[in-house]
Amino acid sequence: MELRILGSIELWTGSSLADIGPARQRSVLGALLVDPERPVPLELLVDRVWGDRPPAGVRNVVHTYITRLRRAFARASAELPEPIGLVRSPAGYVVSADLGAVDLVRFRRLLKSAQRDGLGDQERSTLLQQALHMWRGDALGGMHSDWAARARETLRQLHHEALSQWADAEIRLERPGTVLAELRAALLTDPLSEQICERLMLALYMEGRSVDALEYYQSMRRLIAKELGTDPSRRLQRLYETILRGEAADPAPPRERGGDPHGAGTHQRHAPASAPAPVLSGPVPVVPQMLPLDLPDFTGRERELEVVQRSLTRPTASQPPAVLLIGGGGVGKTALAVRLGHRQQSAFPDGQLYAALRGSGARPADPHAVQGRLLRALGTGPDRIPADPDERAEVYRLALAGRRLLLTLDDAFDDEQVQPLLPGSGDTAVLITSRGRLSTPLGARVLQLAGLPHGHSVRLLAQMLGTERVNREPAAASAIARYCGGLPLALRAAAVRLNSRPHWSLHRYAERLRDEDRRLDELAHSSLSVRASFTASYNALPDDAREALRCLADLTVPEFDAHLACPVLGKDFATVEDACEQLVEAHFLTVAEPAGAGLPTRYRLDGLQRSFAHGLRTDRAGERAKSVQPSV
Repeated sequence: MELRILGSIELWTGSSLADIGPARQRSVLGALLVDPERPVPLELLVDRVWGDRPPAGVRNVVHTYITRLRRAFARASAELPEPIGLVRSPAGYVVSADLGAVDLVRFRRLLKSAQRDGLGDQERSTLLQQALHMWRGDALGGMHSDWAARARETLRQLHHEALSQWADAEIRLERPGTVLAELRAALLTDPLSEQICERLMLALYMEGRSVDALEYYQSMRRLIAKELGTDPSRRLQRLYETILRGEAADPAPPRERGGDPHGAGTHQRHAPASAPAPVLSGPVPVVPQMLPLDLPDFTGRERELEVVQRSLTRPTASQPPAVLLIGGGGVGKTALAVRLGHRQQSAFPDGQLYAALRGSGARPADPHAVQGRLLRALGTGPDRIPADPDERAEVYRLALAGRRLLLTLDDAFDDEQVQPLLPGSGDTAVLITSRGRLSTPLGARVLQLAGLPHGHSVRLLAQMLGTERVNREPAAASAIARYCGGLPLALRAAAVRLNSRPHWSLHRYAERLRDEDRRLDELAHSSLSVRASFTASYNALPDDAREALRCLADLTVPEFDAHLACPVLGKDFATVEDACEQLVEAHFLTVAEPAGAGLPTRYRLDGLQRSFAHGLRTDRAGERAKSVQPSV
């Protein structure tokens, strides 16, 4: 049984091609298989397949396609010990199958195996050939959407990475002729790929075809000048000069930790020991340091910092190491990202880029403009930054290629905003923070950021208020931390308010926070406002979810499921469940302990989120009262 997306989207049983329906139905399957380990929410599935032009009644259309795919799976895998299925969980739809049945998964496993330290070139070449043979054309063939085009480009770069590593292994084995046809074909599909051009020039040169190698360089130079208004990389220029002088050139040893990002370079092998290496003069590369100041009182999060650090510094040739930090407003995503960046400066010698994407605000940042700012930070002159979006994106990816950078994209809005800002090679690590409207770009490690534990909350208060003041009233400090619900934004707002009122006791402030109707008013000072942060998330919700949040504040039980909430909202179960799941994604509701098999999910509305919901209910009641007052 094989599920294939490295070419057209197909299901094979043995030597037979199964019928999985029309193009859109196959597209639904393709959207699920790009990252088969992670469930895909319905809304994201619609976006991947139709983009911003879904048909009327698209939910019913998706449900129909899902049902038909399940039937096709049942027919095709009826004789298997573990039939393929398609299941829906609270997080979305996922294909239930052995991951090894998916060609993309097998390809990535082979590529990872080929990158093991200590592997011989012959074994490395064999593994990479097996991986490359899985490709039957453009990935996700027959799927037409903006998301599919972006995913296809990402996968194409992954294919080129494997092809480059195979070419390096074959050239080290002194078999350069075996790779010429594949490299030429790849350069036809991606004529601006210096990574592929470099291998092709090197293979031709080692075959004794120096003139052909130099002609490819000149063609690449003219194309880059025409399309990008710049010159080839210094790396390609060095190889050109090496070939021009007739010196021996060879790929570098297989990629090691922190080594060359493309696994190739130039060095002398057969040339005399005294032969000088080619040296090109040029400007010293700019090393940007764009991170905001680190918080001096940052507290806790050691486990999260360790997970992010390990994920971002783990070497990978197939795609950029990436982490997606998800959490509600005020939970401390930005603070953690900035702390990590400052802590890991030595791991990214080429610098740190930072962009505030303002995804939770009324006007998220334009990625085209952000590209321009980051290019200028990387040393690109304003006259070398194209106005055309596609050209600027190409120049941006070229500027990142081959540089060990950390790119922090803070407060991202959605995939459409993030996608143009992602690197095109595995050199730059990416750290993204978001309130949760993203999928998992680059196959990122996803980390959900919860509130601080109670002990860390008290410790943060002590950092900001002074240990002596907290030690004088430990019970009151503990109560303040509890009322803040582990939310760093709330704790900071409380501390700033107390520091501006040194004559207040902690007990007096805790008593003020005790009043739920006043709590969010108390947790605001200057730009620090829990209510404003929650309001930004609330305004981004669909109407049904907003109405649900207002109504759920009337429930008196600590936990509830969609059945219990139906009478309160006056809606059917499916509508209420969808609204509750949207509130979970927006971090207003939390999921209680997992229910038993077959039982509906149970939710909780408590803490500051409940105070916010009560305030919405009160505000709406006040508006209704005003609307029925007789005019004077």
